Amino acid sequence: MIKFFRNIRKKLLKEGKTSKYLKYAIGEIILVVIGILIALQINNTNEQRKETKELKEYLHKISTNVQSDIDQVEKLKIRRDTVRAKAIRSSKALGANDFSRIEDIFLGRSCFVEFYFIPDKSGFEALKSSSYLGKINNTKVDSLLSLYYSRVDKTHADELSYNTFIENMEVKLSERIDLTSLYLLYSKIYINNEAIDINEYTDILPYIQDNAFKSAIFRTLSERTYLGNYPKLIELGNALIQEINMFCNNDY
Repeated sequence: MIKFFRNIRKKLLKEGKTSKYLKYAIGEIILVVIGILIALQINNTNEQRKETKELKEYLHKISTNVQSDIDQVEKLKIRRDTVRAKAIRSSKALGANDFSRIEDIFLGRSCFVEFYFIPDKSGFEALKSSSYLGKINNTKVDSLLSLYYSRVDKTHADELSYNTFIENMEVKLSERIDLTSLYLLYSKIYINNEAIDINEYTDILPYIQDNAFKSAIFRTLSERTYLGNYPKLIELGNALIQEINMFCNNDY
């Protein structure tokens, strides 16, 4: 093609058609400029498609992470509801000072089992470290990301506070009381389903009468953070997944 245009120029010059040559040269320059502009436009379009594809990959990763979080939270809520139900039975027996209901009182032991919500933030952290976060500024996805991960951080802080308190109560108990008989009794009641005579286990009475034991139970009963945090995490997580799907299904 270049050789073709060169031959035309040579022919015009040879024939002395200077004015036609100048017009032709100008036209050729315009064609070259147009070609460059088209090439740039194609390159920009391809680059935008590449960036959009990579952004959607980040968002899909976040969506997968959030779904995993939701599954985890739903299981955690069931466990915490179970512990709370046991704490209620234990507190009622303790409140009645009825040590013949040792099985109910001893259910308070479940309050010392710690649960943690461990979110997968890998997709979100990767997006923040990339150059694509700004591409979703002022979108609903951006807003929901902020709301969701703020609730994630709040849940982590609340659980850390609660679990630290429970750990401290358990340490206090272990410092004051020999827990050997405690574990033996626990095994008999809840693993072997044996009937027990409380008179044979008077050495564990200090344990269930200790303020640290009672404090763990009543802190569990008064703990409201998971009751608010878990449903809110599920609500925000589902909304975020839905918005990410809508965002990724659109052409940008």
